[in-house]
Amino acid sequence: MKKYESNPFTLSFGNEPTEYISRIAEKDQLIRNISAEPPLSHYHVITGIRGSGKTVLLTTLSAHFEKEADYIVIELNPEDDMREALAAKLYSKCLIKRLFLEKNFSFSFSGISFSITGKNPVFNIDDLLDKMFAELTRQSKKVLVLIDEASNNAFLKQFALSVQILIRKNYGLFVVMTALYDNISAIKNEKNLTFLVRAPRVYLTNLNMTSIVNSYQESLLVDETKARQFAKLTKGYAFAFQLLGYLLFEATEKELSAPLLSQFDQYLEEYVYNKVWLGLSTVEKQILRAIETDDAVQVGAIIEKLGMRKEYFSQYRDRLVKKGILAVPGWGQLTFALPRFKNFIDSRF
Repeated sequence: MKKYESNPFTLSFGNEPTEYISRIAEKDQLIRNISAEPPLSHYHVITGIRGSGKTVLLTTLSAHFEKEADYIVIELNPEDDMREALAAKLYSKCLIKRLFLEKNFSFSFSGISFSITGKNPVFNIDDLLDKMFAELTRQSKKVLVLIDEASNNAFLKQFALSVQILIRKNYGLFVVMTALYDNISAIKNEKNLTFLVRAPRVYLTNLNMTSIVNSYQESLLVDETKARQFAKLTKGYAFAFQLLGYLLFEATEKELSAPLLSQFDQYLEEYVYNKVWLGLSTVEKQILRAIETDDAVQVGAIIEKLGMRKEYFSQYRDRLVKKGILAVPGWGQLTFALPRFKNFIDSRF
């Protein structure tokens, strides 16, 4: 008899699936850092390749702090004016409305309009946020702002600078954002956002293989040998774990058949690999094409094949490792961190 009647795996990004390997260490680290007195940092960045589970971790973090009575959790869209969105969402919380009902001031922006004139009017968005956080501090409330897939745009720059002002006033404001490696690198080049670069980072690496084996055994009702075979194929990549589990659960025979592997490759390509490839530089693509096998290879052999200086190669190798595309299994070795990525490259040329 099946443990699950319906498929416990999912192909959707962001939602926590039924069969989910929790990032306990990373979640606990973030909770400790935010809850500490005094807090370790008011900013935290979660980074990792697409499909590594950044959004799911953000979702579980939100669920934890939503249960804490002294925290207000606000999720912001990085492609909107985040300062206005923060003010609007804080106003929608019943705890903050009393401030505007009891005191006279005037302020308006898209979505919310305050037109009561008083002796202490609000002249701009920063002034409005300051009043809001002063009231929340009086109520011993803290605000956790979550931003998924942050990018180096004008909204982030405005928001980050405003948040810095609020933090300097010792308000209980915390920001956790997810970002791809390239977006973090872009932020590093902004002279006014260097404090974001210094923010503690949580790197999402591969999932624990033992946990994957146990999950496949229980959910697919297979023996340990088969479960290990399946887990090895995923290389611990979070999306591949969900994808392979999804396909195997739907399959009549729990086998890595040619049709199933074809589906596996197609989903990986369409959901992740095409986007990853488009984000690579010409030199990065040259290095990846030069790797002739999905197994570990010697760095020296790649450098010799490319005719590239070691120092020059090392810069790009480090970028590909930080992006989560390559891994270092041993001294002087490289391998693909993503399952069947070599097959994906070969299919393009």
